[in-house]
Amino acid sequence: MKQLMLRAATLMLALTCATASAQPLRQVFLVQNSGWMEPFYVDPASAFKPLVIKLAATAAGDGEVVVGGFNQADNSHPSPQWTYRGPGTHGKLAESVNQLNLARKSGGAYADTDFKEALLAAITTGLEGREGIVWIITNNKNSPNNSGETQLKNREFYDLLHKDESISRIAAFPQKMPVKGPNYQANGLMIYALAYGKSAGAALEQVLAQPALSSLLNDNHVRLKPLTRSAVRFIPTGVQDTEDVSAELAPDQQTVVLNIKVDSSPKTAVLLGQFENQFNPYQIHDAKIDMALDMPGEALQSSISLARISDLEPGARSAPLAISLQLPPLPSQWSSEVIFSSGYQRSGAIEVRLSEQQLRISQDFVKRMNELFPGDALPDVFVPSSDASSSATRLPIVLQVSYPLGPVLLLLGLFVALLIGLLLLLAMLGGKKTFTVAVEGMTQPYPLKPFASVGVYDARQNKVATLKRGLFGARLQDQAPDIAVRLK
Repeated sequence: MKQLMLRAATLMLALTCATASAQPLRQVFLVQNSGWMEPFYVDPASAFKPLVIKLAATAAGDGEVVVGGFNQADNSHPSPQWTYRGPGTHGKLAESVNQLNLARKSGGAYADTDFKEALLAAITTGLEGREGIVWIITNNKNSPNNSGETQLKNREFYDLLHKDESISRIAAFPQKMPVKGPNYQANGLMIYALAYGKSAGAALEQVLAQPALSSLLNDNHVRLKPLTRSAVRFIPTGVQDTEDVSAELAPDQQTVVLNIKVDSSPKTAVLLGQFENQFNPYQIHDAKIDMALDMPGEALQSSISLARISDLEPGARSAPLAISLQLPPLPSQWSSEVIFSSGYQRSGAIEVRLSEQQLRISQDFVKRMNELFPGDALPDVFVPSSDASSSATRLPIVLQVSYPLGPVLLLLGLFVALLIGLLLLLAMLGGKKTFTVAVEGMTQPYPLKPFASVGVYDARQNKVATLKRGLFGARLQDQAPDIAVRLK
């Protein structure tokens, strides 16, 4: 029945994704209040509720927040029980969290826990079937109907999360928080963030990137999904055997910028660097590496010196490697895109593909989970899905080609000289110059524009010549015989 409900929710997402993209992203916070959570609610020193309040306000800001306490529903109470809907900055958010209490069954015993029931309700009711983010704050004990098989129930729940495509991204934050109650005690809790919908995956990445959130949770989050994308990032350390090519990371710490001086006319650039494992908390136990250079409009060759990755811990770097990239044909220095910028830029991506990918939970992570959840076989439920046997990582690359400035400066000088000449010519063509003509000893001024002409007359108004101006001077034409006409 619950599987049918989730499929229905997935169908609802597909039908409403166009509408959701135009609406603000909603975030749902599921706060566990079953019996297993007793010490977090009753310990006077517990920082549980203040953490939930700050988390919701920090993650959502002015965005819409829905808060509910969850356990397992029965005939005496629903689960989740929604307590707040509104902006993350409103004061009633804190009131609603502070009013949460441990739930009890109709017989008086503490309520059990059903993660799957809570998640389905968060999607269908909290998000109303739209894309959004679901947060689960829990001590990680999933025990429907008071089942003691918490490990099995957790595994069923995580299988659902890994295999359902509508849940596009999952992050987890293990938090140390020692608390003690009359019946139970705990060393910490777990906070999960689930993106429901493809667009929500990118939105969750942005939320997790907030410095205020990292500061609040005091930890780098672990990624449970996707494990088929962005397995590694490339850290450039230099370029092989050439002074005219250099490499660096752009400010986003992802894009590789390759600077090339065109004087060297390189056909191939060889990048030196290392891969860094981005699959926290998973060790890349073994994987085969293939790669290609994707430059739009070009069919280019590339190769990598490292054939496999082995036993690469989260955040650790591989052995040094070399990536050979065939460069695309460079435009002529005299092309318009180069002349006016003295350079040229081309964007593409290095696509790194890991096949035969084998992931293992990091032993450091296992140790930490054992400290936070003693007696629980928690790491077993973090076993990656069988679908995580391969991954693809696109590493953006930018080629920045610098051309010599000499030809550009020469062209600029010619352009300036031509411009000055044109200005002088226009000045000469646009202005009048006065010429003086003497007719039988009597002088008279004649203002003329270049290439204009005017008749010259004597005192009796008889035409005796024509005065014609050229570009640099004037001359007399058609002079009458026996009349003294002279250009002074």
